[in-house]
Amino acid sequence: MKREPNCVGVDGARSGWIAVWWAGAALTHCVYSSARSLVDAHRQARVIAVDIPIGLSEYGGRRADAEARQFVGGRRASSVFSSPARGILDATSQPEASRRHKEIDGRGFGSQSFAILPKIREWDELMQSDHPTREMLREVHPEVSFAALNGGRGKGLAFKKKSQDGAAIRTELLSPVFGSEQVARLVQSVVRGQAATDDVLDALVALWSAERVAAGEAVSLPTLPVSDATGLATAIWY
Repeated sequence: MKREPNCVGVDGARSGWIAVWWAGAALTHCVYSSARSLVDAHRQARVIAVDIPIGLSEYGGRRADAEARQFVGGRRASSVFSSPARGILDATSQPEASRRHKEIDGRGFGSQSFAILPKIREWDELMQSDHPTREMLREVHPEVSFAALNGGRGKGLAFKKKSQDGAAIRTELLSPVFGSEQVARLVQSVVRGQAATDDVLDALVALWSAERVAAGEAVSLPTLPVSDATGLATAIWY
């Protein structure tokens, strides 16, 4: 694939958000404390691909999540969490979030999902207050992108991303795209207190998806993105 300039791949990390992009002929990274600081640093980007739900339903699950689970298939399908209904974004505890979610559409809201609720809220608030960011941001899911790199629908990776085997196969899939030396150098350059190896690899596969969006080669789930009540286009890209 032809290298597309001014693209950024983003994944959540221990200390905020890790962004990966090309700086000349080398991959580079930076860890940002907030979505706002990340976007402000990359205002000239063509595409910023981030592993976070963009666009939320008022009631019921998102079609994008259901199609992503089908696309990944197998063991890793469960890694695609159901996105929250917009009405619980301001919940301050997991019991409150679960109670309110059941009142909205009958679904509970588990601890794992609640753990990332502040991150979802952070990006949503940014896009609600800063409409130009909507043009550059695209939602991705690393397991969807890795499944695509691994052969397509139903080719989700068997090994968990935090395992040694999981890191190995993800590195193997990314190496033909970015170069094995570039991938190794990038992983080694990230301070582990800021981001884990799986975070780096997830950000890198997000960059792969961002470049595909910029080149007009990306596919979305669903094929025709739908808009939520606030006008945000909802789709997972790869």
